[in-house]
Amino acid sequence: MEDRVRPILEAGFGAHQAGELEIAEGNYRHALKIEPTNSDALHLLGVVLMQKGDIETAVSSIKHSLEIDPENPSALDHLGVMLADTGKLKEAIVCFTQALHLAPDYGSCWRNFGFAKELARDWSGAIEAYQKAIELEHNYAAAHAGLGGVLLQIGAFEEALETFDTAILLDPSHKPTLVKRAEVLRRLKRFSEAKIAYREIFSQPADKASLAQYLGFCYAEDGNDTDALAKFNNALRLQPDMTDSALGAAGCFMRQGEFEAAAVSLDSVLKHTPGHTQAMAYRTILHQLVGEKDKASQITNLNRDISIVELPLPEGHVDRLSYTSDLANALNKNPTLRTDPPAKSTRGGQQSGELSIFDNPIVEVFVSTLHKFLQEYLVSLTPRQNHPHFRTKPNKFRLDCWSTLLNAEGYQLPHSHPSAWLSGVYYVQLPPEIKSADETHAGWIEFGASGYGLPEHSGPLRLITPKVGHMVLFPSYFLHRTVPFHSETQRISIAFDIVPI
Repeated sequence: MEDRVRPILEAGFGAHQAGELEIAEGNYRHALKIEPTNSDALHLLGVVLMQKGDIETAVSSIKHSLEIDPENPSALDHLGVMLADTGKLKEAIVCFTQALHLAPDYGSCWRNFGFAKELARDWSGAIEAYQKAIELEHNYAAAHAGLGGVLLQIGAFEEALETFDTAILLDPSHKPTLVKRAEVLRRLKRFSEAKIAYREIFSQPADKASLAQYLGFCYAEDGNDTDALAKFNNALRLQPDMTDSALGAAGCFMRQGEFEAAAVSLDSVLKHTPGHTQAMAYRTILHQLVGEKDKASQITNLNRDISIVELPLPEGHVDRLSYTSDLANALNKNPTLRTDPPAKSTRGGQQSGELSIFDNPIVEVFVSTLHKFLQEYLVSLTPRQNHPHFRTKPNKFRLDCWSTLLNAEGYQLPHSHPSAWLSGVYYVQLPPEIKSADETHAGWIEFGASGYGLPEHSGPLRLITPKVGHMVLFPSYFLHRTVPFHSETQRISIAFDIVPI
C-alpha cells in the first residue's frame, strides 16, 4: 500500500510547493482513499486546508494525523499555529512545547512559539523564543521582526529600532516591519525621521491616503493639531472610509474647540462601523463638552449599563476570604508580570499576561468560573434595537483576562477597551484604606472622565467602591480609571474582556 501512496503524496507535495493548492488537495485526498490512516497525507491535507482558510477541517485533519503519529514535530507546529490564530493560546503553547521537545533545533517552531507567547502578552517568554529562533538561524528575518515587535510593546524602543534595522537588512521589502520601525521613531519622538520613513514606505500613488494618515499621527503626537488635521482630511478625501483618520481628525477638532466638525467626523465613523468602540467613547465626551447631557446618557448611561455582581465561589471553596487570599498569592507569582507596561494604563503597579495560559490550579478555576458566569450573563441580556452598542450581542466570544497589581501611589489612567464588547474587573485584594466612607474615593473605580488627551468636561461621573469578591461589568467603550491611593497593601484585581469572534 505504501508504494502506491508515496508517488501520489510526492506529486501533491510538488503541487503544494508550487502554490497549486487545489491539485495538492486532490492528491492528498486521493492518497487517503487508498490509505485512510496515512498520517503524512492527513497532515499535509490539513496544511492545505489551513492555507485555504478552512481552519476547522484543517485542525481536525492534523489532529487525526497526530493520533496516528503523535511524535511529528511539523504536524504539532502547524496545529499550534492554527490554534494560536483562533485564540486557543494554551492549547497552542502545549503543541509548540511538544514539538520543541521532539525537535529542539526547529527554528520556525521557536518563532511560532514566540508569536503565541506574544499574543498571550507573555513578553519575557516571547523574547526568549524569538531569540532562540535567531540563535538557530541568525538570518531569520521573521524572528528578528517578531522580536522587534515585542520590544516595541514593552517600551524598549532603542532595542526595538536596532532589531527592526536587522530585520529590514534581511528582508528590505517587508512593509509591516518598515511600518513598525517608523512607529518606533514616533515613540522616540524622532518625528522628522519618522516622516521620512513613512514617505519612503508609502511612495507609490496608491499609498497617498496611508501616507497622509501616518503623517497625521506624527503631527498629532508632536502637538501640532493644525498640520495633523490637514493630513487626516487629505487622507479622508482620498479614502473616505479611513476610520483612524476620521478619529484622528475628530480628536484634533475637539482639542481646537471645533465641536460641530468633530461631530461630523465621529458620525462618519459610526455610520461606517456602527458601535465602533473608540468612536462611541469620543462621541460621549463630545456630547458632554457641548452640554448635551441627555444625548450623552443615551449612549453612555453610567447607572443603567454598569452592573455590580458577586461572582459565585468555585466548587470546593466555601470561604471567600481564603479563596481570594490564595488567588492573590498565585497572581503575585505569575512570571508574566510587568511593571508599568508603556502601552497600557497602569501606573505604579504591574500587569500580567493572559491568565488563561497561567499554569496555576486556582487561577485556572477562576477563569473557568468566570467564563461560565459570563456565558450565562450574555444570555440574560436583552438586545436594545435603538442603541448602537446593545442592539446586538456576541453569539461567540473569546475571554481575555489579566491581573493588575497596584502598589502604593498606584492608579490607572482613563481608558477603554477598543477590541472588546463587554469588559469587567474582579476584586481580589484591597487595602484597608479603600473604603466606602472615603470622600477622596482613593482606590475606587471611576467612570465617565475624559481621556485620550481630549478636553476635560463637567459631565457626570460614577464612582464605585471596590469590594473583594465582587466585579463590575460595563460596555467596553466606557472610559474608566482607578483613582490614586496610598497604602502599603497591594490593590489586586483581574480585568477581563469579552471579545466577539
